[in-house]
Amino acid sequence: MDGYAVSCADLIAGAWLPAIGRTAAGDAPGRLCSNTAHRIMTGAPVPDGADAVIAQENVYQRGGMLLTGAVPPVGSNVRRRGEDIRIGQRLIAEGATLDWRHIAVLAAQGVQSVSVLRRPRVTLLSSGRELRVPGESLAPGQIHDSNLPMLAALLHAGGAVVRTMAVVEGDVAAMRSSLRHAAIDADLVLTTAGISVGEEDYVRDALRDLGAELAVHKVAMKPGKPLAFGRFEDAVFIGLPGNPLAALAGAIGFVRPLLARMGGAGAPAPIHARAGFEIRRKSGRTEFVPVCLRQRNACIWAERGGLDGSARLAVLLQASGFVVLSEEDTDVHHGDLLCVFPFLPSDIEPGGEISEMHRRNS
Repeated sequence: MDGYAVSCADLIAGAWLPAIGRTAAGDAPGRLCSNTAHRIMTGAPVPDGADAVIAQENVYQRGGMLLTGAVPPVGSNVRRRGEDIRIGQRLIAEGATLDWRHIAVLAAQGVQSVSVLRRPRVTLLSSGRELRVPGESLAPGQIHDSNLPMLAALLHAGGAVVRTMAVVEGDVAAMRSSLRHAAIDADLVLTTAGISVGEEDYVRDALRDLGAELAVHKVAMKPGKPLAFGRFEDAVFIGLPGNPLAALAGAIGFVRPLLARMGGAGAPAPIHARAGFEIRRKSGRTEFVPVCLRQRNACIWAERGGLDGSARLAVLLQASGFVVLSEEDTDVHHGDLLCVFPFLPSDIEPGGEISEMHRRNS
């Protein structure tokens, strides 16, 4: 800070010292003469021989002489080289997603650029004769497509470069053409609906005609059983169900971890919360249950976010994430410790309120 650089060994409380020399921010370091004080400004390098700075408001000045009070401790008002970041210290872990905090630290070290993995490129495709984009008028039997806007926003927030395509309303030939264009320059092709075995489900047939390799055709989960996974040309392919809550369960459970791995990071970690509800269920499949997370005293509680139903969307206005019940789990009792995948993992950082409560619960 603005003041006077001194050597504590030279100071005597209540003694006068001559002020010799001046260093401002940006100047080269000066040198402190024995038994003197050196005028220094905020951000300036400490002169050689000085080991403390006395703030200018704590001295009395008359002419070129200073009257000091008590002798300050060594190191007062001095920032030492390396006290913030040391030589050889790793600044950012591999796999981290760069944000403004990392940019500030890198810039302070003079780093102009770093090597990064490019953001995953995702192409989104919806299928269904009944679908219309938001804003279009609806004829009887038609609905607005909520999956594509929902998933586009979700994946963009996860760091992906998202490209959307027009809804495919036609037959297998139309789906083949759309899928072929979707795979161009894509790391992941993501479809919603049309992946099951109904008469109007064309995605699987179109993929077969294009030579795609599907390793998974369905998953023992609720909601979201009709979920496909494989490779198509140079891209990974994931086919999600058409019902919006089922599509979201597939995106949270499979797509988001995949994108994290593509970006060099680990999969989003779950938190733990106490059950604020009870469920009687059969084992045999994993279940995704929307819940809202609420803090009560020293615990985080998961409470039901709304009514069951894979076509329901209003539950998302209340829910904070999915409780994931494994296929071995049966009944859920009040107070049981549950695994929760939050919808917004960026809001739950180590040391944050919910994470802190998570540690206390665990």
